[in-house]
Amino acid sequence: MKVLPYNTFTISTPDPLPVVLQRLNAKVEPMKAFRFSTKHAPYQGSISEEGFKISRIIHYRNSFLPMIRGRFEVESHQTIIHIEMSLHPFVMAFLGLWFFCWYGAIAPIILTGAMPKHIAPLFAGMPILMLVIFWLAFWLEANRSRTELTQIIQGQV
Repeated sequence: MKVLPYNTFTISTPDPLPVVLQRLNAKVEPMKAFRFSTKHAPYQGSISEEGFKISRIIHYRNSFLPMIRGRFEVESHQTIIHIEMSLHPFVMAFLGLWFFCWYGAIAPIILTGAMPKHIAPLFAGMPILMLVIFWLAFWLEANRSRTELTQIIQGQV
């Protein structure tokens, strides 16, 4: 079980790099600020001969959508794609600041006894509950993206 919202994996395919690039280009659109149509590719981002940086296109708010970076490695009879999935650095910074502020305010109140003892665990445990919810949201999206990317790269879609 992975705790941090960071995942790395490798996909290998016997297909040459131009075929892999063609498959990815068919499923990835350039970044757009606004999307008014629902007819689009499943991913947005950029692809080059060295690698790619993409994210899934969604029509709802989700700060915990993984950013996907891939790097191509060409060998004699196969193409290997090294993929990293992580949260956006701004989201990580926001979560860190939020935890720091929450516990920076709650810890002195609990330690001085200003809060009733039966309520203190609720206030101390709430960020942990939020972290579990955010952790689940990230891993659900990451697993979905991993499955889709594997199918796209191996030509199963």
